[in-house]
Formats: sequence, structure tokens, C-alpha cells
Amino acid sequence: MDLNRKKPPVRHWALALLLFSVATWCAMLWLQNLHPDWAWVGYVKAFAEAACIGGLADWFAITALFRHPMGVPLPHTAILPNKQAQLARGVANFIGTNFLDAHMIGEQVRKYQVGERVADYAQTHLTVEMIQERVPAVLQAIIEKIPQTAPEAWLQAGQKSLMDYATGERLGSGAGKLIAWAQNEHTDRWLINRLAQALHDFCSAEDAAERVRPWLSELIRKANDENATWWDKIKISMTGQAVDWLDDWLVEKALAGGKSLAERVLADDAHPIHLWFSAQCIDWQRQLNDNPAVHDWLYKNAQAGLNNPMLTQWLGTLWQRIHAWLSEMSTGNTAQVQFIAQTLHDALNHQLAQPMRRAQLTDATANISARVLDTQQASIRAWMTTQLNAWSKERLNDALEEGIGNDLQYIRINGTVIGGLIGLGLYTLSVWLV
Repeated sequence: MDLNRKKPPVRHWALALLLFSVATWCAMLWLQNLHPDWAWVGYVKAFAEAACIGGLADWFAITALFRHPMGVPLPHTAILPNKQAQLARGVANFIGTNFLDAHMIGEQVRKYQVGERVADYAQTHLTVEMIQERVPAVLQAIIEKIPQTAPEAWLQAGQKSLMDYATGERLGSGAGKLIAWAQNEHTDRWLINRLAQALHDFCSAEDAAERVRPWLSELIRKANDENATWWDKIKISMTGQAVDWLDDWLVEKALAGGKSLAERVLADDAHPIHLWFSAQCIDWQRQLNDNPAVHDWLYKNAQAGLNNPMLTQWLGTLWQRIHAWLSEMSTGNTAQVQFIAQTLHDALNHQLAQPMRRAQLTDATANISARVLDTQQASIRAWMTTQLNAWSKERLNDALEEGIGNDLQYIRINGTVIGGLIGLGLYTLSVWLV
């Protein structure tokens, strides 16, 4: 700010009016001595005299706000510079209370409709090519900030964070949500169908019998053990062609039964096996969410795995692979960059096309703004107070006069005119009463 700028014209008018009043008063004194019989001179003299008093009084009052009048350090003058610290706190508190209220800021941000504006921008400006151009630079900036080899302290901190986070309740809840998501996507039905298809393919293969026969031979071998089952004992009592015939018959029956079962499962989504597995998934969700024993088991096994020294080594290897992968992608418009750009573009447009997502983005922006402001409001007030206290007295006076200086000069003009009118009125009243 230029401290040597020209004074505002209003100040010149106020000074000119005061000087004119003084000159008029002097002229009327001179005329009154020359022509005592001129009655009108008394009226003008009274007006000019009172105008001088009013103008000088207001000049003193306004000047006393910013500095010592005529440089004389009279008490209760230069009020604003002397109260700079108190003024700084007051201004900071006023702005913080009336303009930095978290709820009010949140509502104002919400009115801005960030979600709608982002959606409009994405639809009209955001293209796959634009994202492709920027992804390598973003990746390069990330790579420059992270070391190629993860520091040991980082790996240990990451391992400790995982161990602190991996409580039985969290693991159970996460696994339960994963199973619920899989059921919503009919992954349980897909899994049973894949198993049924694998069974059907196995039972339909030309060499299926030959692949099953070694298993039956193993049963015969085990029949010699002292822990042989009743079926093993029956088979060992049979010899030669009877055993071969029985094996062939059992293999054919087993393969035919497996093929038939697989076909029924594939053809009917309401097959008992589908229903059983679906019910089992629901029971697993309940166990994972509510069973303390399951939580304890998950916690113990997770802690044992996370506490393994090999985990730190694995995290370090994973870090290096990710770093190398990012370095490779940051070299230019690679296939990976194109894939990332296309994925980001499709995902972003898909989400922003939903009114619910746009509303959530608007609400999230408003809530984050309000929350950040609420947590930082004390710091903002302290910063404003510090900045205002750091100003010199001249700069403070200059800033205040720039903001309200003209209005204060109009007070001087009004004081001069009103003072003159009051003086004229009192003089007129005294003449009429005498």
C-alpha cells in the first residue's frame, strides 16, 4: 500500500470549508468594527464563529482517532494505534463469529452445488485424452516423493498399523460384508455352478474311469491295514474278476450319478445345493459379525500372520514392485496409462451421472469445508490477530482512513455546517429575547 498517495478530495473540501469559515469570521469582525450599525453582519459572524468551533471540534475528534493532533501527545488521542492489539483481537473475533461460522460456511458451500458443477465440467471438458496427458505427470510427481526402497521405519510402522487395525470385530465385519456383497452379486450361485460344471466335465471325460480306478486300488491296499473299513473288508474278501467287475460297476454308477447331479444343479438355481450354500453363507455372515469365538480365532491368526518377520520382507518387495510399476507407467502414454485413464473416465462419469452421487459430493464438500473451518477457526483468528498486530501504526492508520476516511471527512463538513447553523440560531434567539 502506498503511504504517500494523495489525500482524498473530501478532506480538501472539509479543510476548505473550515478555512472559509475562519476567513468569514475574520471578515465579519472587520466589517463589524467599520459598520457597527449593519445588523446582518452579526448574523453572519455568529454563523461563521460557530462553524469554526464545530469544524475544529470535529477535526480534533477525528484526528484523535488516528494520531496526536498537531503532534501534541494529549491524553486519549491516537486511540486506534494505541489500541491496536485490542482492535486486532476485536476484528478477528468479529470476522470469526460473523463470517467464519462453520454451519454458515457449510450452507453457503452447499448452495454452490459442487456436485452439479463437477458433473457439468466432467461431461463437457473431461476426456480420456485429457486424463492420459496428465496421468504420467502425476505418477512422476508421486515417484519423486517416495524412495525406491521403503525405509525400515515405514515398513515397521505399516506392520504395526495393520496389527492395531486387525481386531477380530473389524476382520469379521469386513469378511461378512464381503460375503454379503458376493451374495448380492450372485457369486455364491456362480461358484456352485462352476463346481458343478467341473464335476460334469470330469464325469463326462473319456478317461474318467481310468482316473477313478487308482483310487479304488488304494482302497484295496488300505484293506490290509488293521484300521480297514467295512467296505475294505468286503473287498478284500473278494478276488479276481469279481473285484474288477464290482469296481467297474461302482465307477460307472459314481460317474453317472455325479454327471446327473451336476446337470440338475446347473439347470435349477433353486436346487437344494444352491439353497444350502446360500443359507450357509448367511450363517457365515452371522458368525463373522456376532460370534466372539470367531472374532478371537480371526484375531489370533491375523496377529500371528502380521507378526511374522516375513511380512516386513514381503511389504518391502511389494513396495519395490509398485515403485517399478509406477516408474514404468510414468514414462509416457503406455497401455497401462491408457487403461487407467479409460477406467477413471468411465468410473467418474458413471458416478456423476447418478443424482444421488452428485448430491453426496455436494454434501461431502460442504461438510468437509465446515469441519475444516471449525477445527481451524482458532488458528485463523490467531493468524488474523498476529497479522494486524504486525502492522505499523502508519499502515494501520492508512488502511483505516482508506476504508472510512471519506465518511469521517463528511463528519467534519457536517460539523462545520451544523455548528454554524446552531450558532446562527442561538444568536438569533439572543437578539429576539434581548
